[in-house]
This record gives sequence, structure tokens and C-alpha cells, in this order.
Amino acid sequence: MKRVLFDDAEIAEHGDFNAIGENSQRALDAVINDAIGYPAHWAAFTVAQKSAQEVTISAGRYVTREKIFGQDASFDLNLQIYIPIISNDERWVALVLRGEEVTVNSARNFETSEDPETSVVVNRQTPKTIERRVNVVVQQGNATPAPALKPVIAETDAVIAMVLLRSTGVTLIEPGEGWRVKSLYEVEGRVTALEINLDSLFRRTTSIETDIANIASRLSDIPNPTIIRQMQRDIGATRRILALPDEQRAYVFDAGLTYDIWDTAHASWLARVREGIRFSYANESIQQLTVLNEDDPKIMIKAGRRMVPAYDEALRIANIGTDATLNISQQVHTVVTATERTVSRTAIRYGTVKKVCTNSRYWAQVTAGLRVGEMFTLDGEEFLLVTKHGEVTGQHTNKWRYVRQVIREEWTETYWDYETSDVGVNGSVYGQTFLVSQPMVMTSIELNFATVGAAGDVHLFVCETNASGMPVFDKVLGHVTVARNSLVVGWNRFELPLTLLESGKRYAFFTVTTGNHAVYATTGNKFTGGSRFYATDGAWAQGDATSDIAFRLYGARFRDVRTVVPFNNLTLENGMTDLEFVMKAWAPGGTALEWEIKPSGATEWTTLEEHPDLGTHPLVGLPALVELRLVMVGTVDLAPMVILDTALRGRCGRHRGNMVAVSDNIAFGLSTTTIVTQFTVDAFNPAEHTFTPKLMVGATVLTAEATVVEIDPDEPERRTFTSTFELGAAATGARMRPEMTASNVVSVPFIQDCFIAAL
Repeated sequence: MKRVLFDDAEIAEHGDFNAIGENSQRALDAVINDAIGYPAHWAAFTVAQKSAQEVTISAGRYVTREKIFGQDASFDLNLQIYIPIISNDERWVALVLRGEEVTVNSARNFETSEDPETSVVVNRQTPKTIERRVNVVVQQGNATPAPALKPVIAETDAVIAMVLLRSTGVTLIEPGEGWRVKSLYEVEGRVTALEINLDSLFRRTTSIETDIANIASRLSDIPNPTIIRQMQRDIGATRRILALPDEQRAYVFDAGLTYDIWDTAHASWLARVREGIRFSYANESIQQLTVLNEDDPKIMIKAGRRMVPAYDEALRIANIGTDATLNISQQVHTVVTATERTVSRTAIRYGTVKKVCTNSRYWAQVTAGLRVGEMFTLDGEEFLLVTKHGEVTGQHTNKWRYVRQVIREEWTETYWDYETSDVGVNGSVYGQTFLVSQPMVMTSIELNFATVGAAGDVHLFVCETNASGMPVFDKVLGHVTVARNSLVVGWNRFELPLTLLESGKRYAFFTVTTGNHAVYATTGNKFTGGSRFYATDGAWAQGDATSDIAFRLYGARFRDVRTVVPFNNLTLENGMTDLEFVMKAWAPGGTALEWEIKPSGATEWTTLEEHPDLGTHPLVGLPALVELRLVMVGTVDLAPMVILDTALRGRCGRHRGNMVAVSDNIAFGLSTTTIVTQFTVDAFNPAEHTFTPKLMVGATVLTAEATVVEIDPDEPERRTFTSTFELGAAATGARMRPEMTASNVVSVPFIQDCFIAAL
């Protein structure tokens, strides 16, 4: 610190007088900086509303650590230009202080000469005072519908007030208490209040230390809460496998495969369940797929609208001979109910966000041993695949191929029992089994008739056999009826629907008729690939080792190994991110059914395959139209097949940017004030996605007190969100209410599984 000295006889210079003010100001600045040290704070300012557009700011001071700036008089500030124009909008503005040093001039008399007798006094302006002044700057936020967000304030700024503006003018003034300088009197009052409680705190601390020591001695007896949650989650999953009764439990686990615990009728529901809890579609359409040109010579559409590449018929299996004749109506007539099986379904899901989902392993839990075709649910049509009691062959095992952006779901069994049709016929039942050594697509069977009766149509069925080689009448793969008037003595053609026969399996054909017809047969075991049989009750077949029915079985010999079939375009208003195809089809080993698309504006066709780089994905630009074609790849003897019926459909969808899922009210069977939830979220990108775990107790929506996020070390895009909720008032049940948002609908996350437990 400094001060200026003067002597009686000294001639003072003007710099000495300037030093007096500079030293004083510097000393005060040092005290402000060292002892007070408020950075960007204010004192004494008040802000009051003067009119709808103006506020009045009183005199005050602005402290910036080592300097103090002052406002000596109140002034008015007009906020007219910041008032929102739209009636429903509002805007927060911050009144931010700025400091500046200003040099103020004043008029003073000056001598014009050193000689006092000749000097003339001149009056002129000269810098006289250096003032530290305060300016008020308005920092505005965005004008939005209520509630508007306040502007973000820099750490180096001080705000004296936040002012809420609506179209009517100034609505609310909030003082910037966080930036106000606290006086010593205020600080001293707080310290006194603290000192009053110190004695009691010391006493309670001593008691707490004793209690902690006792607790520490028992810590090893207390299970880790994480272990308890893991046990609850595992037990919840195990209960699903064991199909235990749905009694009240303090914990519930859901694999996100079905709608069992989800309340889709809730007003807040905005999601869908499809191997995970996913974003619903903002727009979707389901369109029947049709071939653009059914007369295309490269394809053939046969009975039952079964489409295959063009083919010629070739003889595959034959037993030719006229050793004996067999009357195929000599048995007692019986009513035969043949159950015809349908071609199994195939579903292909393709899009920008398809991803491997490990929750598919929980299907056994939700179905207790049966596989529910939830994946094939489309346009209100659901499929249930079951294994018939007592059957040995033809076990229905589903096959999933999950890769990013492409999910194929199909059944390894070509034919299944869902959507069967019963065919009731009356007459004698004669038939022949045969072994298929090479896979083929059967087209027809010819029988050599020795005699043709006066009446009676002939029904011919092809069916599967069981492990002992006996025909199974309720597993018919195809049938055809030839009217009596079309029968001739000699070879008669029975053209069947295209039927896939797999290698190494034994099949059978049988006739049912009431007519007095006879066919030729061979004797002496000339045909070693099967046995003749007849049935008397429509269920049990009796083999005959003395002869075999003469027959010729034809299969397709395809002309091309690669056939491209154009289909109708798929469209969706405002663009699509997902495609799904559901069809009745088969694709034997060595063959393939591949859909190709060409989005509007594209120049090349793209197969439905994985695109590791999202930027190259054909649907990333949200095309509103895609051209579609089917590529059928096969061999000369085998080719894929698609049935062109109403079940051949395509779904286009575009995701929403937000998701809300609401579960049913989960009753815990006890009263609790603390609840823990755990959600496994996949395909999560924190730069584009948000996930907020919430609960509903009654109509009240609760946010988690704390959430711990764990990243899967094997899958960085998979995260586990474990949240703790403190309810305040005890409750006996709650709803899970997870929320997610995505800034880009091309890439959205999904909930793989979830868990809730009451503590």
C-alpha cells in the first residue's frame, strides 16, 4: 500500500495528485479481491416492472473479483423487441451486467505562459474523472410454447434478474439471487444458526459412531443388494420357465416377447412388442404382393397359386408292369377324413435398425415348451405351431437367423399343421409307399388302369409316413380328384399341386373311390422302394407284401437356375425405415429366395443383406417408394416356391421419434416405499438417443432418484439401466413406464428385457 508525502516548501507536480487517487483505488481493489473475492456478483440492484414493456433498474454495484463497478441512478429498460409475437409463446430474458471504465472530461482553466504577467487564462475540456460504470445487456432465450427454457448463462456473467415475457408483455420477474453479494451480516446470521446446533450435533455424532461400530461388526452378515437384485431377476426368469402360477410377487421379469404384462390400452402407450419393446410406427402400410406379369414365360403358376421357375416334367420314380390287376374298391367303404397340411411360413424383416436380440432365448419361457408364432403376426393374423402328441417324425423346429438389419424367420419343416383343411371322402382306400432318395418337386402321378367302372370319381392323396413306414392320413401334402368321365383304360394322369419331397424320407399315395375300378400291379417284389397297403377304417393301414401298384411319379426339371420375378412397388407416405415380407414358401437346401429392392432415385438393385455402414443402407434416406423383385435361385432339379395368395404380403413402416411403454399394474403382495427397475436397452447411441426409466403409482408418474448405467463389455451398444425409486408414501403395486427418444428415426434403440422389484 502506498501514500504520497508533501513538504511545506515543495512544489507539487500534477502526477503526485493523480497518485493519491490511484493508490487509494488500488488498495480498495486489493481488499475486494483478497477479502471478499466475489466473481461476477452484484449488490443493491432491484428490478421492478414499470409497464407492460419496461422495467426499472435501481442503482447498484457490480463486483468482478478485484473491481467494483457502480450505477449511481436508476434507469428504465425497454424490452419491447424481445416480446414474443405468437400468443401461445413465451420467452425468458436474462438481465446481464457488464462493467466498463469511462474517462469523463470537464472544463478547466489553463495558463498559456510561464510568465504570470503575460499569461492568458484559457478554458478547455480535459480528462478529469475515471468512472467504473455498469451496463445492462439483455440475453434472450428461445420463444417457444410454455414452458420456455431459460437462457444459459456463462460462468463469467452475473444476472440481476430473469424476466418472463409473453405476448402481453412482462409477466414475471425472478431476482438473480444466486449472483447477489451476501453481506457480512447475512453470513454472520447463518454462522450463528450453525453454532447453535453444534453441541447437539457433537452429542449425536458420538451416538452415531457407536451405532456404526455395531453395524460394522454385522456387515458381513448383510447380503449385497446387487446380489439380491440378481437373484430376484433370475428367480423371475425361472418362474416363467417353470410356469408357476401368476401369484403376487415382489419382483417381475419380462423378456419383452409378448404383450402379457403390457397395457396397450393405456392412454400413454406408444410402443410395440416385437422381440423387444420397440418404437411404434409413425406410419405403416400392409400391401398384398402381386407379380407384375403372371404370363412371364420364365415362371409357372400351378394349382393353389404355387409359383416356381419354368420347368419341364421328368420321370423320377416308376414301377411299370402288368403282372396283376388290383380292384381298388373291393374293400368295405369307409369315410376317410384326410387332413391336408399347408406350406410353412417364412418372415423376413429388413430395415435400418434390425439388430441381434438375445431375448429370443426366452421363447421357451413364455410358451412352456410350445413355440408361439408371434414373429409371424401380421394384419391381425397369428400363427401357432404345435407338435402333435405321439408323432415321431417331422418335428417342427424353428430356425432364426438374426444379423444386424436382416432377420429371417422360417421353419425347417416344409409343411405344418396350422391352417389345415379336412377333406372327407367315402370309398375304399388303396395305396403305395415309396422312398425318395433325391429331393424333388413332384408334379404328378400316373396310374395304369386295367378297367374303368361305370361310375365313381377317383381321389388321389399324397401323404407322409411315420417311422414304421405306415401312411399318416392326417398329414396329407396334396390331393387331386379325377372325374369318372375323364378316366380311361391305360395310364391316367393325376396332376397334383407342386409338392416338395425331401430326400431320405418315405411318402405314400393312396386312392379313395366307390367306383368299380382296377389298376395294374407288379408282383415278385419288383419294386423295392415301398409297399402296397389298404385301409378298412380310414385310420389304420394293412400292408400287402404280394404286389405293388404300378405307377409313374413325375418331378420338375427346371429350365433356369436363376429367375428374376418383378413384383408390385411398395409405397409409404413420407418414407420408410422397415420392410417385412411374410409368405408361404419353401427354399430347399441349395436354393434361395432373395428379395431385392431399388428405392426411388437409386440406380442399382440391392439385396436384403447386412449393411455395417448405416450411411450406405438403401433405406437411410427414407424412400417413399421402392421397386421390388424376387430372385429365385435353384438347381435343375430343385427350386424355391412361393404361393401367390392373400398371405403373401409386405409391410412398410417408419418409426416415430419417441416411445412410451406402460406395463400393467404389478401387484407386489406387500407395501413398499422403494422400488428398483432394470432395463436392458440395445442399439443405444447416447449422441442420438435418450432413455428415461419411470414408474407410475396410480396416476402419478415418478422419476428415478438414481440410475446406474452399465455398458455391456461384449456389446458396446447394449446398456443396462438400474434405477432406484423412492415413493414417499407406501404402495402395494406400480407400473413400469420407460420412455425413449431418437433424434434420427433411421436409428432407434429398443428394450431387450426388463425387471422390477420392490425392496
